[in-house]
Amino acid sequence: MERKMLAFFSFFLLLVPAEVFAVDFGINNADIQAELDREGNAFVTERYTYEFDGDFNGITRQIKPKAGTAVTGFSASEGAKKLEVEQYGDLYKIHRTGGDETITIQLSYTISNAVEKFEDGAQFFWPFFDDRNVKTYQDLDITVSPPAAAQEVEYLGYEEAYGTALLSKDGSVTFTLGDVPAGANGDIRVIYAPELFPAADLKPGAVKNDLINDRNRLAIQQAAFEKNQQTANIVGLAALPVAAFMIAFLFGLAFRKRRRALQDFNAQDTGAFVPDDELSIPAAIYFTKSPFLGPNALAAALVELVRKGLVQQHSEDQYELVSRKTELLHELTLIKLLFEQIGDGTQFQLSDIETYTKNKTNHIPYNDSLSDWNEQVAQEVRQKNLYENHSGIRWLSVGLCTAFAALAFYTARYDLYMEMAFFGFSALAALLFAVFYMPLAARGRRIKAQWKRLGKALKKMPAEHWEQLSQNEWMRVYAFNLGCETTPINRPSAVLALSDNRANQLDQDGFYLNTLLLTGIFMAASSNTIAEADGSTFADGGVGDAGGGSGAF
Repeated sequence: MERKMLAFFSFFLLLVPAEVFAVDFGINNADIQAELDREGNAFVTERYTYEFDGDFNGITRQIKPKAGTAVTGFSASEGAKKLEVEQYGDLYKIHRTGGDETITIQLSYTISNAVEKFEDGAQFFWPFFDDRNVKTYQDLDITVSPPAAAQEVEYLGYEEAYGTALLSKDGSVTFTLGDVPAGANGDIRVIYAPELFPAADLKPGAVKNDLINDRNRLAIQQAAFEKNQQTANIVGLAALPVAAFMIAFLFGLAFRKRRRALQDFNAQDTGAFVPDDELSIPAAIYFTKSPFLGPNALAAALVELVRKGLVQQHSEDQYELVSRKTELLHELTLIKLLFEQIGDGTQFQLSDIETYTKNKTNHIPYNDSLSDWNEQVAQEVRQKNLYENHSGIRWLSVGLCTAFAALAFYTARYDLYMEMAFFGFSALAALLFAVFYMPLAARGRRIKAQWKRLGKALKKMPAEHWEQLSQNEWMRVYAFNLGCETTPINRPSAVLALSDNRANQLDQDGFYLNTLLLTGIFMAASSNTIAEADGSTFADGGVGDAGGGSGAF
């Protein structure tokens, strides 16, 4: 029967962050025996084989009874040894510590008033598990036994239990479910002659016709399902080569366009050794290195404010605001953060940043300002038209993603898991292509090549060669190198190996370049403002909102 596309959703859950179990375990075997008595109670024995990977403290079993019933006398054992049980509402915690081992636990309990006796039959209709279950049952069997030998027996399994029942000569019914995925339902229903339960309360009405009607309805649904499954299989097999061709076409087209663009670009002159001032330094870092600008990029942005004369540096630690006149919105945002939020409006010290971020009440406004700053740097890059406009190809990939996702849902609906997996990966590939396919325009390719060439040169050129740069060029190179580092730059770095004349000139011009202090302060601020988040889950239930599941702790 249809599995409500559980397999498809499970496939996509593998691609995104998901809930992580506190204990790594599997349930390799599960056997449930329900013996009915003449009063209509069910004596249940459950055996579970758990395989643990790592340390554990025990297992759990949730049993939510139907209205009018009750679960009593719950106990647990391992072989002849009784185990400690704690109850929290419908949840039972069975204590058994260990690590890296396979154990078999037996649970026993009684369901009072489990059998509903009507004029034409007495039914046991029960969900031993439902969508609250968080772990797959492997090799699950459920057996229902009458209080005495029975001849007239009606039985039916729902959802995962459909078509799994086998009647024994004594009237026992065994549902051989096999592997049952987490989050699945599988109610079981057995109807015996009411005479077998003389002490059970008689309810008005009949019940057999309800089961027969359900059986006929499910049989019709199963026949329709199998017919639709054949159709889906034909559609899926026909669409497989088309999907493979379209994915190959997308990525092949991107590869050819990139190779052609590189050939055309390599035949051209890449321009000046130090790139022109077409992009601000934070934007150049964003464009050539990473869209996630960290503490070092902030330090580089502050150096840029000093280089442009918007901020005056009085010492390694002391800064004064000179002007707010800038065409770049991200520079204005950084000025507001440093001089208004952290400083006194006109001045601030580097040490003020760490003091400000140690106060937890400042974490949100600080992070909000940095988020605005990062977005505004990205906005500068977007406004420079550094990427080609290929909206047609992008919309094609979005359309293919939609089509492949629809085919994945369609094939998953009819349990065609191979096709589902292929179309799912195809949809993901098309989606990633739509998101990340951004070929560079000629200008963007030139700018990126210049900065990359400069980055390579920083690692190889002798220090004396930097004396040939103007002070403005040198400061831009310094800021770029500073922002691209993931750790503080050490003194022997080529771009920092200044001659005494250059160092003295920088000090006289009001540039006090203490790299370790600059990067260290912004890294400390980043460490102080790290945030955390959490989440929660929920589920429904089986027949009569009853059910439960198994777990471990």
